[in-house]
Amino acid sequence: MSWAGRKLLINFVTDINARTRAHPLHRLEPSERGFQPPTDIYETPDALVVRMELAGVNPAEIELWVDEAAGRLTVRGRREDPARSEQRRYYNVEIECGEFVRIVQLPRQVAGEAVGASYENGFLVVRLPKQEAQPSAPRNVPIE
Repeated sequence: MSWAGRKLLINFVTDINARTRAHPLHRLEPSERGFQPPTDIYETPDALVVRMELAGVNPAEIELWVDEAAGRLTVRGRREDPARSEQRRYYNVEIECGEFVRIVQLPRQVAGEAVGASYENGFLVVRLPKQEAQPSAPRNVPIE
């Protein structure tokens, strides 16, 4: 790589780092930024299935919305950090806490009225039956 190319790359990285540090979310603690729960989306012969890892999240506090017209599934919730109020010295922090909103763009039309959700062993599983008919209005989905 030529000197001009290296200089361009260095300036680009420096600019990105400066912009990142200046962003309001960068100044927040990781638990205040929220997180994106790991999510699997797969298709079976009769449904789309969204499986989301939500260990430590109270299922009663998870909001789940299906918008058929826009082809979206929205999951919102919060994972509390019970040790946050205590004085602790951490050596490693990998468990993300705080609020989250995960919007999943659905790859095909689903039957919104027949959507079902369950929560077991820290996983939220949303089953969205396939449909080729007209979409209905957005609706809240109860979690069993």
